[in-house]
Amino acid sequence: MSYKRESLFQNIIEFIAEGIFVLNEAGEITFMNPEAERLLGWTTSELAHKNAHDIIHCHNLDGSFLSLEECPMRNVIMTGSPYSSANDLFTRKDGSTFPISILCSPITEGEKTVASVTAFRDITELKNAEAALRKAHEELEDKVRGRTEDLRTLNQELEIKSQNLEDLNTTLKVLLRQREDDKNELEERVFSNVKTLIIPTIEKLRSFASDSKYTSYLGLLESNLLQIVSPFSMRLSTALHNLTFSEIEVANFIREGKTSKDIATLLNITKDTVDSHRQNIRKRLGLNGKKQNLQSYLLALK
Repeated sequence: MSYKRESLFQNIIEFIAEGIFVLNEAGEITFMNPEAERLLGWTTSELAHKNAHDIIHCHNLDGSFLSLEECPMRNVIMTGSPYSSANDLFTRKDGSTFPISILCSPITEGEKTVASVTAFRDITELKNAEAALRKAHEELEDKVRGRTEDLRTLNQELEIKSQNLEDLNTTLKVLLRQREDDKNELEERVFSNVKTLIIPTIEKLRSFASDSKYTSYLGLLESNLLQIVSPFSMRLSTALHNLTFSEIEVANFIREGKTSKDIATLLNITKDTVDSHRQNIRKRLGLNGKKQNLQSYLLALK
């Protein structure tokens, strides 16, 4: 090798960013560049002809002891096969350790391996960054798990509230239906009491009344009472609000089976007026031109 090429090679070795050292066939250090000295804390003269394994490479990555027989750097010289790793460990002069990436290659003369050259780099910052990233990832996963659990709990609470609302809604429907049933029952009871307790009294008074004027008044009183308390008249006036008051009166009597003559007498109006009301009722109920019996239709309105 010429002096110029040797000088260039020396400069490369001295200023390269990786630590470099050479082991002889016995596994002893014979050379270290400045970066290797800086990283290890030893000088070349301090480690000259000393077993490298026992000094700088006697631990596994987890800190456990690494025997010479198991040392992959030693095996490079023994087998002539290169060794590389991104997860290895070196020991400094002060006894502290640091993670490294390493490439160890055999040096041969003919077919015989006579030495090895090792290039290594301190990857502490990389390992710290990986650890920080791993920790951040774990923290993020913890937060995601926590949020997922919160959402699961919230969903369960919402399902319970939804079920409670459904139960409450069902209860309200039952109560409203019961209230409607009670209302209808009360209406029917009042109507029944009027018919069984008051109407018979009016009938008795009518039998004693000799003046047709009083008879008409009694009939009007009876029809008004029945109209006030009749659930039929209430529902009829609500469902068919376009019927007049007089038409509702006549409809009540028709439903009870009264004839036009009976209704005329009870309401003190003419039979023709009652017939006119009949026609108007059929028209408003959409029964004109149909064979539907008006009484049957009114009875069906419940």
